[in-house]
Amino acid sequence: MSLLSVPKILADENVSPKVVSYLRGKGLDVIDTKEENWQGQEDEFLLEKAYIKNRFILTHDSDFGTLAINKRKKYYGIIYLKLKNMKPSNVIKVIEKFFLLDIEFSYGTLIVIDKAKVRVRKSNITRQHSF
Repeated sequence: MSLLSVPKILADENVSPKVVSYLRGKGLDVIDTKEENWQGQEDEFLLEKAYIKNRFILTHDSDFGTLAINKRKKYYGIIYLKLKNMKPSNVIKVIEKFFLLDIEFSYGTLIVIDKAKVRVRKSNITRQHSF
């Protein structure tokens, strides 16, 4: 995937500032929840902010997927980092592998990334990619 195809991102408060810095260093447009003083806000608030601003939420929190799928809340896109090791260095390694995949980012896409694979859900179609 070309970094140019990567969407604008809203990083949840659980995403390390080191990861945010790494993404910005790669040229990505990233809003950090902490920099906006939105930490402690409800997930629905962040989902709405990201939707209005056409941004994918980058998070370690599965609640965003629950809101989007089970509660049918509007969302632009979600990238859920479902990692046991959330140390910034590990997250960055996983994101680097993710950038190598051919993923189409479009409105309504939900992406789940774990250590071994990436699942992409778009319009009730789920595709899986292995690292």
